[in-house]
Amino acid sequence: MPVLGIVENMSGFICPHCGQTVDIFKRGGGGGEKAAEAYGVPFLGRIPLVAELVEKSDQGIPAVVYSEEMRKIFDEIARKVREQVEKKPHSGTDSSM
Repeated sequence: MPVLGIVENMSGFICPHCGQTVDIFKRGGGGGEKAAEAYGVPFLGRIPLVAELVEKSDQGIPAVVYSEEMRKIFDEIARKVREQVEKKPHSGTDSSM
């Protein structure tokens, strides 16, 4: 299966009180970009860890419905995925990265 790119999930915790981003998993972040570069695939974007996203998702409410910021993030990732799909042949046999 062709790899279209890498999305960095839980890319920094957004504090619900002050809005500051805190890198809780790895100092400095950027692991998704580094992995994309190492594997020679596009970096598609980052999805931050947001308390409201977790709460609303547990209620079955998509982030793009209640948060303009999250909608923009997902729209940009979707745009990049679409670009990659349009570039790739559709044979379904390529499993290389």
